[in-house]
This record gives sequence, structure tokens and C-alpha cells, in this order.
Amino acid sequence: MAKAFDGSKVNATRLTSASLSETTAQYIMDAILEGKISPEEPFPSQNQLCESFGVSRTVIREATQILVSRGILDVQHGKRITIRPPSHDKMAESVLIAFKRNHVSVFDVHEVRKLLEVEAAGLAAKRATEADLVRMEECLTIMEKHYSEKKGYADADVDFHKAIVAAAKQPALEMVLNSLADYLYESRVLSFRGMENMARVMGAHHAILQAIRNQIEADAREAMARHLQETEADLLHIYQ
Repeated sequence: MAKAFDGSKVNATRLTSASLSETTAQYIMDAILEGKISPEEPFPSQNQLCESFGVSRTVIREATQILVSRGILDVQHGKRITIRPPSHDKMAESVLIAFKRNHVSVFDVHEVRKLLEVEAAGLAAKRATEADLVRMEECLTIMEKHYSEKKGYADADVDFHKAIVAAAKQPALEMVLNSLADYLYESRVLSFRGMENMARVMGAHHAILQAIRNQIEADAREAMARHLQETEADLLHIYQ
């Protein structure tokens, strides 16, 4: 049987400000982050939350809706509220909006990519498991199979680089790069040139994989840096 929610662990101050819903939402978020409200246990009922925070059911409903809109909680009709597992979707959406509003170009993001993915390749050479290597190999097989199809190629290319970042076993780096996913996908679509440069591009990807497989960090960084430099040249070719 799941443990009952213990409101005494939350240590919330009774709320009296005009922004009760926002403040209550923050208290609930803090309780989730601190493990006082656990994803493994049933989410507290409205009555339990009302008692713990000293606010009305209306405030609790509004606070939970705020957290639903932020992707923290999930509410389905007729079912109990649940805590959503971590996702990069909201972060990626916020980054995309910010980039669009500030006119961040594909080249701007590519410069960031060169800084981060080169290091990711080096870390992957040191930390990749056999399962990571198998996943990278699978992505390259799919890339070769769909090389004449812009979307199929781009999807597999994104997955290959995601597999490298996952193999780096650096969660902060993975979150940052995944938040750039939409822009990185756009750069791959733009730089796609079909059969024109298939041998070079596939050779670059296989060189990265081989360096990671050999566990030679310097070679992995160099192979990734060379590949990204060539990708930048492809992008410049498109914009000329």
C-alpha cells in the first residue's frame, strides 16, 4: 500500500499574498524537487494540499493548472494528478521561441554546436558502453539507407548525434543540446545535398564512431570537429 501524503514534511508558510495560486504552485514545485511529493506515490488530494498550504480548493486547482501548463503535472479526466517524467520538450520550446524572437541564426547555433559536440565526442570515447556503440551503428545504417530522402536522412543524423551525447553520460550537456534540437534539425535539412557528398559525410560519421569505439578521446574530438567544419561549409554553400 502506498504511503499517505504527509503534509507536515512540506513546511509551507500559510499563504496570504494576492498571488496565492502562483505562490502555491511554487511551493508544490519545491516539494516535488525536494522529494517531499514523490512520483512513486499517489499525488496528494486537493483536500490534503488545502490543509497543508492553508488555501482554498480554488487556489489548489489554479496552482495545479499552472504546473500542468509548465509540463510538471499531468491531469487526465477522471484520473488522479500525476507528476510528469522529465522532458526536454518544454525547454526546447522555450529556447526555440527565444531564438526566433532574438533572430538567432542557424550559424549562431552551429557555433555552439561546435563547442559542445566536440567535447561530447571526447566524453563518449571515454564513457560509451557497447549498447551506445550499437545504437550509433544502427543510426548510421539508417542514414545510409535513407540518404536520398531529406527527412529520413536528417532524422537518422539527429539520432546519431543524440546517441553520442547520451554516451557522454553528462546529463547537463545532454539537456542543453536537446534543447537546441529544432535548430540542429534545421541545419541538417539545410546542409543536405543528397548523393553529391554522400561518401564524404558517411565517411566523417564512421570516423567519429571508430574513434569513440577505439576509446581515443583526442581522435574523437578531432573527427567531430572536422565533420562540423565540413557541415558549416555545406551551410555556407547553401547561403551563397
